Amino acid sequence: MKILFVVHDFFPKFFGGTERYVLNMAKQMQRMGNNVKVFTYGVADPPDAFSKQNAILHRTYVFEGIPVICIRHKEIPPDQGYRISDDMLEDVAAILKTEKPDVIHVAHPMRLSAVISAAKMIGIPVVLTITDFWLLCVRGRFFKPDYSLCNSPEDGQKCKLQCYVDDSIFERNNKAKQLFESVDMRIAPSRFLIEIFKANKWDNPIQHINHGVDYKYVAPSQRVKRPGEPIIFSYMGVVSRFKGIDLLIDSFKKVKSSNIRLHIYGNCVGDDGTIDLLREAETEDIRIRSMGQFNHDELPGILNQVDIVITPSTTLESYGLVVIESLAYSVPVIASNIVGSAYEFIQNGMNGMIFSINNPEELVENIKKISEQPYVIDMMKSNITPPPRLEEEVFIVQKIYKSLVQ
Repeated sequence: MKILFVVHDFFPKFFGGTERYVLNMAKQMQRMGNNVKVFTYGVADPPDAFSKQNAILHRTYVFEGIPVICIRHKEIPPDQGYRISDDMLEDVAAILKTEKPDVIHVAHPMRLSAVISAAKMIGIPVVLTITDFWLLCVRGRFFKPDYSLCNSPEDGQKCKLQCYVDDSIFERNNKAKQLFESVDMRIAPSRFLIEIFKANKWDNPIQHINHGVDYKYVAPSQRVKRPGEPIIFSYMGVVSRFKGIDLLIDSFKKVKSSNIRLHIYGNCVGDDGTIDLLREAETEDIRIRSMGQFNHDELPGILNQVDIVITPSTTLESYGLVVIESLAYSVPVIASNIVGSAYEFIQNGMNGMIFSINNPEELVENIKKISEQPYVIDMMKSNITPPPRLEEEVFIVQKIYKSLVQ
């Protein structure tokens, strides 16, 4: 079967959860004998990196054995991450006619929504994985300019009044819903995410399929904390306010125990003051260390050096792969109650801890409890059930492909 995965950006310059999801799926589909390619938008690539120099630039490359088709506008529109447009329809359709995929799997339609229109025009079935809330919310995570939570766009009315978006939001929302309705199958990794769409009256069926872990690279943590060694709390991922990094640092600093450390792994994005926040935290509290950006192949080493992973998102986290990856390594997780994968896999006080963003002092209390009762870590480890395997997820998805192609 020929499968074309579509994603708004991709490795090697982008390496978030959605990009990792596509890479995992593509590799496993390839191992199962399928012909796989990724189609992406080169938002960070300079124009001279492309071989075809027209209004729409075009190049191909291979990443970890996966062939990639990359396009972008010669002059990237300033609203390319916001709008839903068919302005590349002719170029995209030409690529699809050349590639002739049996099925197209869209992991994120940002910048490449024209792929869905072109596929429908040509007659290629489309599967859409809803990996975040971008169709409902242009920020993708339901937060306002001050980073406070929003519970609904109210068909664009809230976007206009509270996020200062102009009247184009109404047309944008209509197009987003049409796109959502037009695909042949919708899937999502968490029930939490599905419930948000249903609450906003986007009622087309969405099939729940949990993300799986590629256990080929996983070995449960063998870390044994020796007497006198500190307890290592860790954050891994994008370092930004919308991920709750400011809440994490503030909460950790409130616990004055000398036997705890906080290691922050990841790269800062945007201009929200996070870089200054990290520098200040390291200067004021020697227990806090910024470990910098990490590659995914370094994950086994990192998770064998930490005791607890914290996922403190203060804006809606549709899934959070780091949660299931940590659990796969038998590392307990503390997560906020708006993290999708935590909603699926963590039982509060059993195999991890959940705190409410409406009561952030709960995070302080969780950190304090572990510092005072380190044996809780081993208790939670013993209650961890390994998350599903990547093969299980891909088997279900491949069955969907076959049902659409027949």
